[in-house]
Amino acid sequence: MHTLWVREHNRIADILHQINKHWDAETVFQETRKIVGGMLQHITYNHYLPKILGDHALPPYHGYTNVHPGVLNAFATSAFRFGHSMVRPKFAMLDANFDPVAPDVPLIKAFFNNKLILREGIEPVLLGLLANESQGTNREMAAGLTKHLFQQPESEHGFDLAALNIQRGRDHGLPGYGAWRRECNLSHADIFQETSYEITNATSRQILHDLYEDVEYADLWVAGLAEDSLPGAIVGPTLHCIINEQFRRLRDGDRFWFENKGVFTEEQFDEIIKTSLSRVLCDNVFGIVSIQQDAFVAATDELKRVECSQIPGMDLSQWKQNQPSPTGTRKILFSSYYYYENNKE
Repeated sequence: MHTLWVREHNRIADILHQINKHWDAETVFQETRKIVGGMLQHITYNHYLPKILGDHALPPYHGYTNVHPGVLNAFATSAFRFGHSMVRPKFAMLDANFDPVAPDVPLIKAFFNNKLILREGIEPVLLGLLANESQGTNREMAAGLTKHLFQQPESEHGFDLAALNIQRGRDHGLPGYGAWRRECNLSHADIFQETSYEITNATSRQILHDLYEDVEYADLWVAGLAEDSLPGAIVGPTLHCIINEQFRRLRDGDRFWFENKGVFTEEQFDEIIKTSLSRVLCDNVFGIVSIQQDAFVAATDELKRVECSQIPGMDLSQWKQNQPSPTGTRKILFSSYYYYENNKE
């Protein structure tokens, strides 16, 4: 994904350089950086988060406000690690026709293995991810994570990511599951039998009771994964509450947020919201022929792939700037820093 977005940055920078020959390298970089940031924000909040939290989970955006945009300890240490349960035990390597170009790569052989990329490039990996579904969000994890995490060839054993997640929460001093239930306005529970609304599986409740006995002292990550997903979401109410609050703060506390008035012109904003991860993949995965309309949803018989020509994209001509006069004040129109260059006044 890093390589994919570096390619997208360079693609946009090349176009901006062509349509604004008078821009120096720094201006091209800053304008490109800002556009890519806006794209990432749009894709994350409008295409990715609805898959996690459900449609319209976040309150409407009302502009920049005085809210702390920092990352919550509970989010970084536990809640957003729900995705560890979704990791596949192996990964397909596919060509542009979504046919195998190499055997599936077990997770155990993927850690730190840059030879996969050096040999095949990022294309087979990304196409493999597009063609396969992730695992569900639950208390199950791939053995490659729980027994062989970061395992090296000379060893028979690796780390246990589940154990690391539990220990990390304790190292960070996170309050227990009961405290986060109260923080998220869920009903009070002393024992796990009283969590049947959120954790409907009786076996899960019994396991949690045997391990912790008291709801108050259960690890947030463990109990959070045991919760049933909310309608339209893939996480339960406690993790949903923490993730929702974090992304609201990140959005509302960012004065450079792409929807904030004055950050982009109306015409530029209209172009930003045309983009999608599918379009980014089409523009930067060499040889790609077809893709699903929404890269976050696996293709099926009902949701077939389409040619890249059918995927909307941005018109960067909205960033064309007339060459400024050699005298007077020149405003760098779209810089993330909103700085001005002035003749000596």
